[in-house]
Amino acid sequence: MKKFVIFDIDGTLIRALRPIDNLQRFRYSIQKAFDVDVGKMTHEVWKRGNYNGKGDRFILWNMLSHHGVSRDTFLDRLGEIGEYFAAYLDIVRADGPSYEVIEDAKKLLEKVISARHLSEGVLTGNLGPSARWKLKDAGLPEFAFGVYGHEADSREDLARLIIPKAKKFFGRDIIPSDITIIGDTVNDVLCARAIGATVIIVSTGWNVHKDEFADHLPDLHVDSLLDERVLSLLGLTV
Repeated sequence: MKKFVIFDIDGTLIRALRPIDNLQRFRYSIQKAFDVDVGKMTHEVWKRGNYNGKGDRFILWNMLSHHGVSRDTFLDRLGEIGEYFAAYLDIVRADGPSYEVIEDAKKLLEKVISARHLSEGVLTGNLGPSARWKLKDAGLPEFAFGVYGHEADSREDLARLIIPKAKKFFGRDIIPSDITIIGDTVNDVLCARAIGATVIIVSTGWNVHKDEFADHLPDLHVDSLLDERVLSLLGLTV
């Protein structure tokens, strides 16, 4: 029976080279879709909203809900917003690279892809179009299986989609002990715990501190995804 290794994207597989520039996609896309200006995204706004590790759908609604847009209208136009996200990232990319791959994560991903006893997937708070854009920009392959930020507001609810989606995609029953989630924030721990999956946290995330995990301990907390403990847990060799 194959086991499933589910990767987060931002801070886990890739890192932003210009994070604040890239975050202006929220303002740009909301203005394009709804003609509403929610203001510039800054470090202070990001921190005040406690947005680190949260899904884009949650962040968008949190920014937009006070501006007279109904929830149904917002959800109806979420696909359009995702396309605006990708269009904005194209604009930013014209001034130089926006993202880079984290090399140890790439090497682990390659090992997982090659392993006959493992199947890989992605769980990300990114909307589908921007997730695919980021992976391509960083030189990573698109995942055949994934759960994306447009599908639910919370990371926990995104995680709850893994089992039914994987059953449909792979054509067999999936149990929580078959799943390992790899991420970089407390929200990755919370989403794994919500479904009883194993969770590995890597300390490569943007503005993430180890003391944040004091009350939400992962199964492994490592500085590199090539750590021998990660390879051992996944049944891989150096």
